[in-house]
Amino acid sequence: MVLFIASLDKLKNNIHFEATLKIFFRKYPAAAAALPLALGISIGYFSGFDFSLIPESLVISFLVVIALSIILLYRTILRGKLFLFAYITLLVLFGLLSFQLRYNYTENNSISKFIEDEREYKSILKGTIIERPESKDDRSRFLVGYVYLNGSSYTGNVLVTVYRNKYAHESQTKFEYGDIIKIEGKLENLPHRRNPGEFDYGEYLRLHDIDAIFTAFGYEKIQLLGNDPPGFYTSKVIVPAKEYSIKVIDELVGGDEGEYLKGLVIGERSNITRETKENFVNAGVAHIIAVSGLNVAYVMIILWGILTFIPVKQIYKIFTTILFLIFYMNLTGNTPSIVRATIMACIFLLAQVVERKPNTFNIVSAAALVILLIDPRQLFDAGFILSFTAILSILVIYPVLDKWLSNFNWFTDSDNKKNYVKALRWVVLLFTGTLAAQLGTLPITAVMFKKISLVSLLANLVAIPLSNITLGLGFIMIFASLISGWLASVFASLSAFLLHIQLVFIEFCAKLDYSFVETYFVDWLLFVFYYLVLWQILVLDRKKVVFRIAVIVFLIMNFLVWKTVLNKTDEAEITYLNTGTTTTALISMPQGTNVLINAGTSTDKYTSAERNIIPFLKTKGIKSLDLLILTSLNRNEFRSLKYLQENFIINRIFVPVYYRSVFMNGGIASSFKRDRIEYVESHRTINKNGKFRIYLYYDSLLAGGSLMPQFTYGTHNFIFASPGDQIDDALNTSLLPPDSKISVLGLKGNFDLVSADFVVNAGPKFVIMPGVIGKRQIENEIFAATLENFGYEVSNTAGGGAVIFRTDGVTLRKIKW
Repeated sequence: MVLFIASLDKLKNNIHFEATLKIFFRKYPAAAAALPLALGISIGYFSGFDFSLIPESLVISFLVVIALSIILLYRTILRGKLFLFAYITLLVLFGLLSFQLRYNYTENNSISKFIEDEREYKSILKGTIIERPESKDDRSRFLVGYVYLNGSSYTGNVLVTVYRNKYAHESQTKFEYGDIIKIEGKLENLPHRRNPGEFDYGEYLRLHDIDAIFTAFGYEKIQLLGNDPPGFYTSKVIVPAKEYSIKVIDELVGGDEGEYLKGLVIGERSNITRETKENFVNAGVAHIIAVSGLNVAYVMIILWGILTFIPVKQIYKIFTTILFLIFYMNLTGNTPSIVRATIMACIFLLAQVVERKPNTFNIVSAAALVILLIDPRQLFDAGFILSFTAILSILVIYPVLDKWLSNFNWFTDSDNKKNYVKALRWVVLLFTGTLAAQLGTLPITAVMFKKISLVSLLANLVAIPLSNITLGLGFIMIFASLISGWLASVFASLSAFLLHIQLVFIEFCAKLDYSFVETYFVDWLLFVFYYLVLWQILVLDRKKVVFRIAVIVFLIMNFLVWKTVLNKTDEAEITYLNTGTTTTALISMPQGTNVLINAGTSTDKYTSAERNIIPFLKTKGIKSLDLLILTSLNRNEFRSLKYLQENFIINRIFVPVYYRSVFMNGGIASSFKRDRIEYVESHRTINKNGKFRIYLYYDSLLAGGSLMPQFTYGTHNFIFASPGDQIDDALNTSLLPPDSKISVLGLKGNFDLVSADFVVNAGPKFVIMPGVIGKRQIENEIFAATLENFGYEVSNTAGGGAVIFRTDGVTLRKIKW
């Protein structure tokens, strides 16, 4: 009897569950399709599956069959029969296969395959510029299609960067869409992620249909062969309209204000200065320069205002508006935020045609569904993620905040007829709307930008209204310029004034002390924990306040416990960072001691301490370095060292005595805290009695400016060798323990700098090498290939990114990241 009752309860629950699914499917059909599709795409990306060995035609056939099956199942479900499991499974499979088709399949003559098969240090590239070029003072960048390389035709797109030759007096060549160019330079594969936690620029390019990069130095390396722009619509409509808009803004506004207005109106942000972009991020208003829903709304308002005076049927006005919205979407570059807003607007307008009340959640889901069906790779685009998360946050969180506001009598009982009350209510609603969007996107922003603005709510209260007004004035200015230059200049003057106020105010907010907090500490565990706590807060009910608070406390305690457990280890971690041409390594002990070998290198525009080392240290949760050991020091390395010590806490610096005069003199070395610098004059040992030791091999008379550290942990030894005479006999010194073995040898060089006897005598299992540029690159690669032929496992940080080892003193593991 008990079993029978239990079976009835189970059946009742199943019926209730199926009824709930049926209601959800009927009310939100787009969401019911978009969610499993996104799940399938995610599985295809994160699982690492590669179906490229399966014939492309077979995959396309599978997709067609699956699509037809989904349509048939959808019609069956609408008739009342539930086959949701099969329906969802097919959508997941469709997402997985469609992603594979766009991500892993390339044609046989793809330029990316050429790079894998053969490496050219100097290549002749010929092709057509297929996007509007981006020009700056020191370089030009453009996308090239219809590629010929060294006379042979290839498919794929190549991102070309041409740097101005700073040693020659040359004028910058102006490129246009459709230019056919011939250029001499270096073809390279897409860059990999250099170090853990860094932005993967190569993956970003791959997800945006770019197959290779090409670099040239000097505009004299380029020949313009003609102009043959592909595509009538793009070349005759979109490009001229965009160029005209840019010309009007440059002539009538100009400066930083003009660049900001370009970003607002047409999404052209390439020439906004790095400092301005940083100010927008620090102030929490970076979303303002992302073309999105407000732009679409203004286009609709302007069009409807014009069409009001034209005596045509409503349906013609709707379809005319849709066509103009699609035109504007193409004009602004088809970014995910504008595509989402355009699709939503089009669905809303079409709902008026069929006289159906649109469902907001369904419209948002339909927009996501269309984008993912066209290009499933967009699921991993930052703009797609932030845009849809923000709009869903407003739809879900804002009603809850509005309900909470209704509990305050001063808000609900205020007299709406008074102007100041209307203004106050508008400010409160703007505040809650901004808060809703930020609550939903907070961890995503923290992961993407590595910082969260603390002044964003205040900044948005001022910046959003002003930017909205400026955006409207920008549209009017461009349209007015078609009629009257004087009228356009009037609107331009007002726009420039408001734009200047915004930039000054945003800079003020960004420069405030504690205007933002860095969020390098945010990981997947905190990410999940945040949304669980947010969900508990949003469903908070007065009748269950105690229970919800108990759940939140329970979640917090679990988070703290798991965080402690996951971080607990008895292993030392040694990370060889990719910082360019210098061997840079971080040694992290389980007791919390952190030692850095070298401070990276630099160029005129790049400092590895700023771009690589400090971000990595912050990602690891390291707030200070116990010791920095410099093996050598040239001008570029000194520049990176200077930035590191000015922007990060270093307790002690060990440097060869050879460089004493550099630090004792004034000038650029005056900012160093000399009491923290210790000069190494001979061999020495650090931490003699602990589980780990660091040996410094140095002879001031023989080695000069080159020092060689060795880190010992248990039975494993890591040597960080620099080219110099002392490395060949370092293994024979009395400092090396008799039973020790060399596990990892980090070195830079070739057979002229490092002898074969040294490597053989060291007998390491792993050899780590940094990058080399210029003429020595080929010698470096020959050196590495020779070591591999003799059985050594060689890793080049420039070729494969950072290399990480963990050891408990007995075992040694190479970590994949």
